[in-house]
Amino acid sequence: MLKSFEDTYYPEKIRGSGKVVYVKRNFEMIDHSRFCIVYYNGNSTTSKSGTRIAVDYAVKKERIVFSVTE
Repeated sequence: MLKSFEDTYYPEKIRGSGKVVYVKRNFEMIDHSRFCIVYYNGNSTTSKSGTRIAVDYAVKKERIVFSVTE
């Protein structure tokens, strides 16, 4: 699968992040994007949902968020 990509990007700030690596990875993608496309209906039963954390961060960063569930 990697043969179909030109390059692989490994941000230095997420290396060694441990259990929160997915949150830092999402923040890194959001920081370098204008749009955020998510599968999220807003009815998360937990405030620690990785998707909810990412959506909240994208909104805070004034990204355009599209939810495919709407």
